[in-house]
Amino acid sequence: MLSREFLLERGYCCGHGCLMCPYDPKHKKGNTMTREAVEKLDKLDKRITDLEQTIKEFMTKWGPKVQERRDKRDEVWDEMVRVISIQDKNR
Repeated sequence: MLSREFLLERGYCCGHGCLMCPYDPKHKKGNTMTREAVEKLDKLDKRITDLEQTIKEFMTKWGPKVQERRDKRDEVWDEMVRVISIQDKNR
């Protein structure tokens, strides 16, 4: 029986049905993906999905339309400040 460490050091699955085969899917000749790597990839896929959902929610709440409203508000504010500045100079 070959050890898991030996099979990992070899770097690929031989396809002979080793009991300690660390690769996923098991016993597929030439496979180089370990179960740990597959688990990490699954976790990364979930994180990416969660991040995409977060970005989608953020853009829904704070997207371009919100920025347009902020720009209009800022224009009005700037005009008010300009008018007040002129009034203060004329006092």
